[in-house]
Amino acid sequence: MWALAAVAASVALIAGIWFLTKSREIKVWVYTDYAFRFNHKDWPNLIATRFQEANRIYQRNDTGVRWKVVDSSQVDPTVNGGTIDARRADMTLHFDRPSDIYVIFSGVQQAGRTGSVSPFTRVALIVDYPQKSEAVNGRLLAHELAHLFGVPQDPSQQAALMDDKPENGTFSPRTVAVIRSMRGYPFDLGIDGLASGSWLKKAIAAVSQDDVAVKGNAMGHAHTVLATALINERKNARALVQYRAAVDADPQNIFTHLNLAEAYSRDGQYDKALQQAREAVRVAPDNALSHRALGSLLGRNHQPEAALKELQIAIRLEPNNPQNEVLLGYEYASMFGHLDDAVSALQEAARVDPNSSLARTGLEKAENFKERLQEALKTQRANVHDHPDDPDAHYRLGKLEAFDGDFKNAIADLQKSAELRPGSAATHTELAELYLDKGDPETAWQEIRKVRALGTEPPASLIARLPPQK
Repeated sequence: MWALAAVAASVALIAGIWFLTKSREIKVWVYTDYAFRFNHKDWPNLIATRFQEANRIYQRNDTGVRWKVVDSSQVDPTVNGGTIDARRADMTLHFDRPSDIYVIFSGVQQAGRTGSVSPFTRVALIVDYPQKSEAVNGRLLAHELAHLFGVPQDPSQQAALMDDKPENGTFSPRTVAVIRSMRGYPFDLGIDGLASGSWLKKAIAAVSQDDVAVKGNAMGHAHTVLATALINERKNARALVQYRAAVDADPQNIFTHLNLAEAYSRDGQYDKALQQAREAVRVAPDNALSHRALGSLLGRNHQPEAALKELQIAIRLEPNNPQNEVLLGYEYASMFGHLDDAVSALQEAARVDPNSSLARTGLEKAENFKERLQEALKTQRANVHDHPDDPDAHYRLGKLEAFDGDFKNAIADLQKSAELRPGSAATHTELAELYLDKGDPETAWQEIRKVRALGTEPPASLIARLPPQK
């Protein structure tokens, strides 16, 4: 009996020595905010305890990684940065310490989140749960740190981690494989480490083997994880390469197309963004999300009629989602003569979900804009009365009348402005849009020809809305 105990102790000692000598040591500079310190009077020792627990978990799971706290005495420099994601991003301004990564412990909780970590970067913000045991908080730290190696976020697992269960101290075999594959990653380079040596290929291979990947298209998932990490660090060009690779690997997945569409949009490549959103609709014509995304992009690209069509399809497919009505309301509010429609759509969104802050805020803005519009109309009409030969006065009044839906007077005032200032291409462009909204594309084309005669090319988005010239 004693011999067996001695053998077990010897094995444990050997394992511990191997862990200290053969595992990769990652240096950590720890910051804490005031909320964390307020909740824990003995916070310096608490930090040491949590990293001890994290190291036990990493050793027990044979990850080949251990964490060494270099310093934990200083206050979080991002404490006033807003959300936990914004604070994590702001930390890039403070990479001035001899450390591989930076960990922030925050006592400010946010919508059930346990942290903010982006793969292959240098920052992990960990949310503290003082009402939970230290065993739970130590395990949360261990699992959040795993995301640095490319282990994906799993909302279902996150909920389970909040329970004090022994199994929460165990990583899945696939998670261990990802960590071991990426344990040598040069975290001191942050996301740019992916451009060093063969780390990009290693990361794709590792992430394609994780638990989430095996449930779907592994390569599509891997490229998406890397792309998202890159775009979060504002590496748009490199992110686009990975998002395109995700589409190539998983072309029947609407999310690969929508992710690429959003990345193109952020990069200012709006035509390509629309192409990917349309492809998402083609792949999933009965999915409200694909129509909502396409409608939103069309609106951003000044194609209101097409945007309304897609948003109305989204509402038909998903009538109880207030986001559809909110986007419809915002689209109406940007168009001439549709303020009442905007208010109606946002009222419906608020009815569907009385707790939707987007619906409430949008409705308040639309109603306030409607009130301010009437006041502005009175002021501008008085200005035109006092300055009948001022082209700017007529132009401003025409724009206001157009938003109010008074197309007849809007056209009259804009025509007067054009008469008083014959060389204004902007006025004829506004007239073209008004005639188009009024349902008179032939006259709109006449205004377009006037714009071009003045040496100006009308916006491509306006031309796209017009039917072919007769």
